[in-house]
Amino acid sequence: MNGKRLRLVYNPYAGRRKLTGQLDTVIRIFQESGYEVCAHRASSLEDMELIASHSNDVDRFVIAGGDGSIHQAVNGLLKMPENERPALGILPVGTANDLAYALRLPKSIPEACKVIAKGNILQMDTGQVNNRYFVNVASAGLLTDVSQKVDTRVKNTLGQLAYFLKGIETLPSFRPFYVEFQAEGRQYSEEVVLFMAVNGHSVGGLRHLVPKASLTDGKLDIIIVPASGWPETIRFLLNVLRKEKVESEKIKEFQTSELTVYTDRVIKSDLDGEGGPESTWQVRIGPKISVLY
Repeated sequence: MNGKRLRLVYNPYAGRRKLTGQLDTVIRIFQESGYEVCAHRASSLEDMELIASHSNDVDRFVIAGGDGSIHQAVNGLLKMPENERPALGILPVGTANDLAYALRLPKSIPEACKVIAKGNILQMDTGQVNNRYFVNVASAGLLTDVSQKVDTRVKNTLGQLAYFLKGIETLPSFRPFYVEFQAEGRQYSEEVVLFMAVNGHSVGGLRHLVPKASLTDGKLDIIIVPASGWPETIRFLLNVLRKEKVESEKIKEFQTSELTVYTDRVIKSDLDGEGGPESTWQVRIGPKISVLY
């Protein structure tokens, strides 16, 4: 060993327990690359955040899980001073794996381990809503809290289909809401069905939603879908679910580094598939974080 230390934290239930059968292989690859490996089986997503926040004693912090697991890890790592923060490695074993897609990480666990061991580092943007960080998307409105409502066992069995089925179930009870904010020198005030601030290339496995988004440009891509009647909304959803490019003159898209959003009633947000702050939202670019790719 050459003194390098690596902490591996894994979600044992992520992606049909994809990692657990390969855990010995993972540890072997890291050890052969010169790392002293400390492995933790996380008891909850909150446990991942806690472990990450106390990981200033390692060179690499590796999270094995989906976007929700990465979300918790990033929020933990960003509690540490920048000069004490280890680089983040990702083993993509979740359902959508949006960040892994944006980073072009291998789907194979052994190959993803080799990427981490190689050590190329990207200084990646994060987003921030009030006092919480996100890596892919902050959203509110139609379908945005679906991943929170889907049972883990159903998600592991049906994959992304579970999100779509749960989404359809929530449509009859959904109520549009008003948003108000200033951007590009203009004042916006309108009823919407969906608000999104996107950092990565992919949202919930949908690869064509924000094709020009960048993880390093210091900007968030804002997407707003106005409440323009159910026929228009259903057409939008069908295009999204078919993974087709969503084009409509009514959909507002722009980039910004900071935005304050007011709503007509208290609305919950969703950050990377996990519950986020209630409105009002101060949405901005957060600190950079070192990610292995």
